[in-house]
Amino acid sequence: MTDTEDTYADQRVAVAWARVEAGLSRVLPASLGQLAAPAVEPAIDEVEAALAVALPGDLRASLRIHNGTTWASPGSGQPSPVPLERLYDTGQIVEATRMWRDNYAPDPVFDDPHVWAYLVDQEHLCLNGPVRPIVGSSGALVLGDLNGDVHWLLDFDPAPGGTPGQVVRVDVECSTWDVLAPSWTQLLIRYAEDLELFATAPDRSTLVIDPDLGPASEWGSADADSWGTRPAWLRDVEPRDPYSS
Repeated sequence: MTDTEDTYADQRVAVAWARVEAGLSRVLPASLGQLAAPAVEPAIDEVEAALAVALPGDLRASLRIHNGTTWASPGSGQPSPVPLERLYDTGQIVEATRMWRDNYAPDPVFDDPHVWAYLVDQEHLCLNGPVRPIVGSSGALVLGDLNGDVHWLLDFDPAPGGTPGQVVRVDVECSTWDVLAPSWTQLLIRYAEDLELFATAPDRSTLVIDPDLGPASEWGSADADSWGTRPAWLRDVEPRDPYSS
């Protein structure tokens, strides 16, 4: 990217965060103190060096505004400002991504779009958008979690039709994978818009906010009616039962 493009990306992220903070001040002001101070540039560089990945410019810009969030302890009076327990700081991104990668175990039977199509048809797996459901994929950067089960990832190896660097919500326990936004900037904008809607017409917002805990982690996940429905990129794939001999 050119210097001009970098500056424009930084400005978009700053505006998006300002909208998020303004929205939180209206609907969940007690959460604002959980937004962390900016990361220093060497700490951001260390993420790239430790994980051998080039961070998108908008994520770098975001970390220079808020280096994650403080862990939201139930009953503390300081609810989470995001639909997770926390967004990670630079060191936690490295640690969590390494743990994610350590969970990868190649499986020639299940790492197959034909099997994913079958599992979606049988409602054993829910895919909302162009995402490959591979736990431990090396093409992911882990940005936050709830109870170690729900994660937000940057996905650098999307399924056909996806965007490298898209933000994905993964609930490992429930086998749901949801593409939340095509970029980190767009994720912040989407969240800001929903906070603004919650402030004026909460019944129309997809947010559910607990004043003690913060926004529910289900934000952005597929509706129950979406189970059994294949995403577009899997629509014409012949299903294969992995359990048949």
